[in-house]
Amino acid sequence: MSSQSPSRPPDKELRALAKKAQKQPPRSSLPALDFSIGYRIPAFARAALYLIAAAAGSYVSQLTLAPVYGEIPSSLYHDKIVTGIFFAAWLLKGLVRKFPFRLSAVVPVLVLLTPGLLNFIFRYSTQWGAVDGPLYTEALTYYPVLFLSVYTAATLLEFNNWVLDAIPASISFAIFSIARSTIPDLLRNHIGSSWVLTRCGLHHALGALYAILSPSLLLATTITGIFHSMNENPMCVLTPTLNETLAPYNHSIIARQESNTGYISVLDNFEAGYRVLRCDHSLLGGEWQRAPAGFEHMNHAGFKEPIYAIFVIMEAVRLIEPAPKNPNPRALAIGLGIGTSADALIKHGVETDIVELDPVVYRYAKDYFGLSPNHTAYIEDAVGFVKREVAKGADSKKYDYILHDVFTGGAVPASLFTFEVFRGLRHLLSDDGVIAINWAGDLKLQAARSIIETVRAVFNNCRVFREEMPSEDVAAAAVDFTNMVVFCTKAKTPYQFRAPKQEDFLGSYARQRFLVPRYEIDLEKYWAASGQGDYMVLDESNISTLDAWQKLSAVGHWGVIRTVVPDGVWENY
Repeated sequence: MSSQSPSRPPDKELRALAKKAQKQPPRSSLPALDFSIGYRIPAFARAALYLIAAAAGSYVSQLTLAPVYGEIPSSLYHDKIVTGIFFAAWLLKGLVRKFPFRLSAVVPVLVLLTPGLLNFIFRYSTQWGAVDGPLYTEALTYYPVLFLSVYTAATLLEFNNWVLDAIPASISFAIFSIARSTIPDLLRNHIGSSWVLTRCGLHHALGALYAILSPSLLLATTITGIFHSMNENPMCVLTPTLNETLAPYNHSIIARQESNTGYISVLDNFEAGYRVLRCDHSLLGGEWQRAPAGFEHMNHAGFKEPIYAIFVIMEAVRLIEPAPKNPNPRALAIGLGIGTSADALIKHGVETDIVELDPVVYRYAKDYFGLSPNHTAYIEDAVGFVKREVAKGADSKKYDYILHDVFTGGAVPASLFTFEVFRGLRHLLSDDGVIAINWAGDLKLQAARSIIETVRAVFNNCRVFREEMPSEDVAAAAVDFTNMVVFCTKAKTPYQFRAPKQEDFLGSYARQRFLVPRYEIDLEKYWAASGQGDYMVLDESNISTLDAWQKLSAVGHWGVIRTVVPDGVWENY
């Protein structure tokens, strides 16, 4: 048996092959980059749109949660989870790619079905609570959309090399982050101006954008969900349909509109006989439309009484002696609510300026709570108003009474509690004027003392009063959540509250009971007994600390306010 070896190439041919090999450049372990990337521009544009849509979805998701959980509880872990999901989508794209179908086609379906899904899962808000509720809700709605959006963008941007992929990953995160910070600023002052710019409308607008980016036959599965949203979902339908949902809870909607500070509505409790103004998961004020049980003898035509004593207490600025000498006193009300305190000053003949950020709150106070028309309104941010007036120097307005009442949702706008803002208000306050500052929170926490000490660092003479009598063991209690008013003057001499006259009550039983502040807090004794010694004077350089402190307070407020209005009223909006 013979075997034949393969023939050997001639020496001349071998030398030619060797020479050719020497001329070739060495192979690189990295793929060569083609910098003429014009052919990839459409893919890059689609990727950018996916990232912008995902960033808009973050804002819309938080907007949607706020009426049920409050703005602060909804955002507690949102940013960290969003960042984690973003990079997880990039890191896991190789694994996710193994799915046997195009995952981008699922995204518009999820977004378009979200309003109906929210209508169902909001029913569990009380069971889940203010901390876990937003996490569970977004895990079932926004977070899958975010993951698939970033994954789709990553597949459009990738270089198929983990080293080079770090470049588009970083760029895409920059685009996503810029969009997340920019979109709220662009939309906030236009929310509610059209149906598209409502919570329901924004969900459907995003769904339409995703459908354009990733059309498929799966979109047919959303028809019934869209039909439900347009006909039965309280978040999307007209007020009469919503009232059918609220009727079992003895409530009805009189008016509602989404606005720059949140979801605003006027609610009537037709069983108990009171009306309240809601902003997201908080109440800005309310009044009895008829005498409550046990007080039926007080009913008369035009009966109206404040339901919250704290707003009546703020009117006590008129009772402080020595009183301002101005025979025609002027007042500034920062924050309006339903206008209880400001309206009382107007009825007492005080020329009143009102600064309110939300135009819907102002309109509803006039239309549904009887705010007197003879006043001047500034619909703008109070920080800007104060700075502008102070900048006028000697020509700035002077006020004999200032009401500072901006508490809502378990928190306050931190920018309105800085040393600089209070110093500006001191400039606007007449030499013998009085300022009243409303704040609610846990006196045991550092935030409470820091706010009070910041006020005392600006004004010479301050006293603090609770809304209600404290419990006997308040000093030993772990929590002391209370509504309070801080009254301050610029004078160094002590002041007193005069005995009210009959005309001070404006014919109101609530004013007869609550107008004169009664439950004063001896701050030095209180803090010595409670061991609360740490505080800081809040200014523009450290005010973010107050935002962090208020998170715990906002969660506590959520539980308190849930006892005022039935769960179903909060969940159906």
